[in-house]
Amino acid sequence: IQVNREKMTITLTVNEDDEYTKGTLTGSVEFSEIFEKLGINNAEAAFVPAKLGQLLRLNRGIFADKEECMRLVSVLKNFVANAKAEIQKQKDPSGSTADVYRCQVDSNLPKSFTVKIPSFKGTAKEAIEVEFDHYLMNGEVLLQLVSPGANEMAEEYRDRCLDNVLEKIRNIAPDIAIMEV
Repeated sequence: IQVNREKMTITLTVNEDDEYTKGTLTGSVEFSEIFEKLGINNAEAAFVPAKLGQLLRLNRGIFADKEECMRLVSVLKNFVANAKAEIQKQKDPSGSTADVYRCQVDSNLPKSFTVKIPSFKGTAKEAIEVEFDHYLMNGEVLLQLVSPGANEMAEEYRDRCLDNVLEKIRNIAPDIAIMEV
């Protein structure tokens, strides 16, 4: 058995010495569709404010209060940000150089909002506090959704699921080799 906690998988290989009857079974823990669609804690997912507003409007069922959702959508559709960029270039005669780029973004968005979604497929909905991260790229502000609480909860759930399955396997087949990858 190979366990990969980062990929959230357990792979069982049976009859590994016989190419004709060798087989593998893989079980995994997967994030729910809405969790992935929102891109929470996904460094690759970035939204233009109006597009994020549209996504939240189409999925307003994830909010406990529909009015809160519509207020947030309105703020995203009428997004206002003040960006301040500071660039420093330093060079001294000894050959040392320094390039510093600082960027600060202040916006009209609330610090956070709460959604009620399942983190993983097959689990119950839970309240998750989500925060905005702002990024400037090519003169446009991009938003990412982050939730430290959801990250902690996901790690705990992942480990608990994998450990439960491994314990059941050990009870059935105590001699089987289990490798953490």
